[in-house]
Amino acid sequence: MVKKSAENGSDSVAPFLKKCYEMVDDEATASIISWGQTSNSFVILDMTEFSVQLLPKYFKHSNFSSFMRQLNIYVSLPFALWVLFCG
Repeated sequence: MVKKSAENGSDSVAPFLKKCYEMVDDEATASIISWGQTSNSFVILDMTEFSVQLLPKYFKHSNFSSFMRQLNIYVSLPFALWVLFCG
């Protein structure tokens, strides 16, 4: 989700989306989360490690359900489930 900044009129990306992109795009996390085959989705390969290692690093919690709830704000539920389980 992109919105105009009130200060200078430039585009800004929602922090949640920015953090998701950084998490997925980091080669060091490829065994836990990575881009799908077409690079327009992501796949969580190890949900336990995702919750234990990555969520607390990028967000203020380690709750997978909270991550999904936040993700659902930006994408539809069927798409989010497809991303997680099919890639």
